[in-house]
Amino acid sequence: GGMGEVYRARDTRLGRDVAVKVLPASFASDPERLRRFEQEARAVAALNHPNILAVYDIGAHGGAPYLVTELLEGETLRERLVEGAVPVRKAIDVAVQAAHGAAAAHEKGIIHRDLKPANIFLTNDGRVKILDFGLAKLTEKQAQAPGETQGVTLTAGGATEPGVVLGTVGYMSPEQVRGKPADGRSDIFALGTILYEMLSGRRAFEKDSSADTMAAILKEEPPDLAGDGKNIPPAVDRIVRHCLEKNPAERFQSARDLTFALGTLSGTAPAPVVSVAPPQRRIWMFAGLGVLATLLVASIAYLMLRPSQSNERAEFEIAVPGEVSHLAISSDGRWLAFVSPGESGSEPMVYVERIGTTNARPLAGSEGASYPFWSPDDAYVAFFAEGKLKKAAIAGGEPQNLANLLGSARGGSWGSKGVIIYAPDSGGPLWRVNADGTDVAPLTDKLMAARDATHRWPFFLPDGDHFLMYAGGFTGENRANGIYISSLSKREKVELVSTLSNPGYADGRLYYLDANGSLVAAPLDLRAEKVTGEPRMIVNKLAYSPATYFATFAVSENSAVIYSANNSANRSQLTWLDETGKELGRVGQAGVLANPALSPDGRQVAYDSDDFKTNNVDVWISDLARDSNSRFTFDPSEEAVPTWSRDGSTIAYRGGSSQQVHLKKANGLEPARSLARRASEADDILPNSWSLDDKEILCTYEPGKGSYYLVLAPADGSPLRPFLKGAGSENNGQISPDGKWVAYASNESGDWEIYVTTFPGAAGKWQVSHGGGTEPRWNADGKEIFYLGPKQMLTAVPVSTEGTFSTGAPRQLFQIHGRAPVSSTDIFTYDVSRDGKRFLVNEYVKPEHVPPLSIVFNATGATPK
Repeated sequence: GGMGEVYRARDTRLGRDVAVKVLPASFASDPERLRRFEQEARAVAALNHPNILAVYDIGAHGGAPYLVTELLEGETLRERLVEGAVPVRKAIDVAVQAAHGAAAAHEKGIIHRDLKPANIFLTNDGRVKILDFGLAKLTEKQAQAPGETQGVTLTAGGATEPGVVLGTVGYMSPEQVRGKPADGRSDIFALGTILYEMLSGRRAFEKDSSADTMAAILKEEPPDLAGDGKNIPPAVDRIVRHCLEKNPAERFQSARDLTFALGTLSGTAPAPVVSVAPPQRRIWMFAGLGVLATLLVASIAYLMLRPSQSNERAEFEIAVPGEVSHLAISSDGRWLAFVSPGESGSEPMVYVERIGTTNARPLAGSEGASYPFWSPDDAYVAFFAEGKLKKAAIAGGEPQNLANLLGSARGGSWGSKGVIIYAPDSGGPLWRVNADGTDVAPLTDKLMAARDATHRWPFFLPDGDHFLMYAGGFTGENRANGIYISSLSKREKVELVSTLSNPGYADGRLYYLDANGSLVAAPLDLRAEKVTGEPRMIVNKLAYSPATYFATFAVSENSAVIYSANNSANRSQLTWLDETGKELGRVGQAGVLANPALSPDGRQVAYDSDDFKTNNVDVWISDLARDSNSRFTFDPSEEAVPTWSRDGSTIAYRGGSSQQVHLKKANGLEPARSLARRASEADDILPNSWSLDDKEILCTYEPGKGSYYLVLAPADGSPLRPFLKGAGSENNGQISPDGKWVAYASNESGDWEIYVTTFPGAAGKWQVSHGGGTEPRWNADGKEIFYLGPKQMLTAVPVSTEGTFSTGAPRQLFQIHGRAPVSSTDIFTYDVSRDGKRFLVNEYVKPEHVPPLSIVFNATGATPK
């Protein structure tokens, strides 16, 4: 190594092979070398990135300091270059990964100062690792160690000698040659020389002597790559030359900018569609890979490198590994986070992807996630999963729980002052929590107007104090529905526009979905807190959920808009499965379905389905024997959660303009009638199951403020009466077949679990699940309870109700691959046949073709002619 000896070793405690770098005794006696060795350890240990050599430990033995790192199998880039130039696609891939590693270091305040092929390692499995941060120094904004020199040390070989200048001739930046302070842009220069050498097979600056080479770095330009006869696209040459600008101010200003531009050169994306925004959409298709790289790089690099010289709008498509239901873009417009089941079509997870690359990767521990959003520094993604608000570092590691949810979350936003605002439920106010999980408290509870059923979709403005949100009811008839502005410091809200949409903000404009389903941007005066001009259309049509008022778009601070036009995403189909998870058959057609409920005789199934033509949700019934479907409800407002009476004659459901529990004869021949009204328009109520005599319906009551609880709604319309209200939230109450017990889900322990109590009076409590549980269902014989455990594992627990209640050992049946919930009324994923041997599951349907996402640069700029 440059400053020590490296050994292969065995970590017997953790059972892994490692590398041990030892500073020889002669070196350890040199205070300067010892200081630099310790500096290397501190610098690398502070980094945790897949493209940087990981440090496990540091210590000293017999006076000799040592460093323990991961052991790499492969070769250095210097060794690879002995064979000659690297193929274009591989060279760009190496450069992209190296730039990602450098960017991670720069964001920690650390620069390398000696990037060169000998310090770039190519592993056998295709990864790129940056080695030897022995020359790394903290940037100017960080405290420097005593005696730190601002100079650089010249070395012409592999070893680093102490002196006035640090660096390697041929890869040093002009400022390093001159002995001036070096920042991250010096590493960008070095990356440019490395990419040049990979593509051409020769060094960018190589003369007969070190002095001549240094002079060339200061005054000369390397030969054009495009004219080298190697079929290298001119756009590649332009990006390399942008790295090699003599003046640091004229290079890429951050390694993140470089990774974005390099990512478009990877050549791994499918044939592109480059389009110009409506009213006339023009599409060019190219099959050649070289043309693809040239086109994308030239276009995106042009937008990135010359933002002040062009305000033209441009639109590109981004390939994704699976259908996208929710998405978010980082404030700088360079990172994308989205929820998708991925290529496997399994449980939805949060994926992160650097825009301009095709390297989407899932965040560990994000199974079942919804509505991700970015931290201001783009280092974390927050999301909702397993009844929690969580955050996860994109560099890796397990997610951290920040707060408990009350029900189905409806978005969040992370402000520049370290505060997160989120909607912990589909109804009620917004809450706040510090980014470290402290000070959880309601935020807009005192701003809930009489007609406000929900505050949701918060969006922090750049000052970290003001924010936007949707406030209103669950029907389009509420004139108070709209986007409002409020703040942490001044507890009031002001309406900006009337709409049923989530908001966005960038560059003085408010983004939202208008009544025509188009994404528009309107001038917004933040001081006056009002819209000051006519909205301009950004996207004609995009994906929209009528059940949640969520349009699938996100906007960055620099007016980059990313959106999905796939309104059929998240489709599912009712599927019969046996106890092993084997498919037995399918029911009806695929769609955005929820809440399957089998009739008592097992001949029909009721469910609710989204209708994107009318932007509505209705209850449907399928006849299983005839394989026919018929619409059951017709109100222009959402109607969902069908629940059969015990005799099968009546269906209770939640809906209508009053959002009450309604009863309607299953034959559809009589009009529906509503039951007792909610206490407030801000409250919600969902039917769960009927009593044995069909005189009452057990319901989940969701107050506008506070936790859920279970109530009984008399079928004759008498007032609601409470059944169970505990320390947490209770939902999905299921009355047993003999009418004497109720199984339900509660989060009173902090996690959702299944419990049982007595009926008609809740006189006791027995815990059924351990380790997590939702969606209880009784077997028709009353001797078994089914529920969904962690990772959507369908689980069966034998129960005995003789004398008292007791449970046996649970058995796991199979994992359900349900679609991501889109509404607060998505409360059941499955139902059970009368014999308890078959399960009708609302299974996610993977499409044959996954539509891409679209990104628009300069969204409000001029449309090219």
